[in-house]
Amino acid sequence: MASHGTHTYEQINWARVDAILNTLIAHGSIVTGDNPWTVNTKNHGVILKGEWNEAAQTLAITVKDAAWYASSKAVWENIDALMSKVSEIG
Repeated sequence: MASHGTHTYEQINWARVDAILNTLIAHGSIVTGDNPWTVNTKNHGVILKGEWNEAAQTLAITVKDAAWYASSKAVWENIDALMSKVSEIG
């Protein structure tokens, strides 16, 4: 697996982490682990690793793998767009 890099998101409390995980599962992703989590999105071969730092209130997301046709730029544009909506969650 070739990593596509890591992005870190700020102001992420437990309610937001829980909502993110539940949304991923509701949309068919397979989530394993318990901080860090591994997420098989079952979408274009995208595999993610998420690690929450409770003290810093940050969530680091690493794209561990994606299908050969899914560019890092496209994958990150989708993730960043979704994460921008997380601020609406308590």
